[in-house]
Amino acid sequence: MTPASLAFALLSIGSLCPPAYAVTTPADQDKLRIHTSMPRRTSDSLFSYTAEWRIDDGELYRSTGLSFLNANKYDADTPPAAIAKKLLIAMKDGMIQLDPNWRGITVTQPQDQAELVISNKAGYSLTTVTVRDYSNQALRFDLADKSFNADGVEVALDLVFSADVEYLDGFSSKKALTASQGEIQIAIDDQKPIRIKTDGKTTRELEQEIAKELSASHLSETPLYAGMVTKDTRNNKPFDGSEVQLLNLSAKSIAIDITDPALGVLAKFKYKDENHSVKVVEPRFMLGVLAVVSAGAIGYFWRRSKNAKKQA
Repeated sequence: MTPASLAFALLSIGSLCPPAYAVTTPADQDKLRIHTSMPRRTSDSLFSYTAEWRIDDGELYRSTGLSFLNANKYDADTPPAAIAKKLLIAMKDGMIQLDPNWRGITVTQPQDQAELVISNKAGYSLTTVTVRDYSNQALRFDLADKSFNADGVEVALDLVFSADVEYLDGFSSKKALTASQGEIQIAIDDQKPIRIKTDGKTTRELEQEIAKELSASHLSETPLYAGMVTKDTRNNKPFDGSEVQLLNLSAKSIAIDITDPALGVLAKFKYKDENHSVKVVEPRFMLGVLAVVSAGAIGYFWRRSKNAKKQA
């Protein structure tokens, strides 16, 4: 093969290589639906939720909606949807600080129901959602008719003491190290819920019981994902050393209801986050590589031909 024919062949192959395009994550690919209810605790109790998302093959961003709920501030005629509306406004307020081009999620309250739906916008993908509830309201989570394992979403439940976000050194009584009195109820889909008495137990002891009773779950000493590190420990507490993880949950919903006022729960959801590794190779870059290879090949054969003539 002559140098010219080799170069032509290489360039011909290059022309057959289709250009690579970035894969844009479609809108509503990642969702979490949070079904809310009325708080039971009769003091100002924290409820916050943090969503984290990624611009396709780009930076991570997050926003937190934070509210305080008090059962005494709602009368018997208050519809449960009022809680969802309050939590919706909290997240919208939290996103104000972000540039509009960084706001990669939408949070909605469909038809004024007692539920919130977090979903990604096109070109963004959800990575994690953390829900922190210290108000003792019954909560249920689903992915809008998808099963968690089919959608690659891993789940964790971390029981925490309410005092961890309420205790102020010098202003409050000694922080309790055990639960008081009540019950934890957890239901997977329409299965019979498990019920665990909380009386006088530590959070780790309760998590051990939950992991024993819930199939497909286990007690883990490492968090499902790294927690946020901020000075605001009243909202973002350090990992306490254990949580119940459901990494392959073949169900469409999980519900948790805690009646013990000494306990709160962190519900964590980890999404696949596939688009962080998407790389785009521009066609012009590919042609440049082929040109360099072609020039190298032509130079090689030219030198070999010249040396052959000298030896002759």
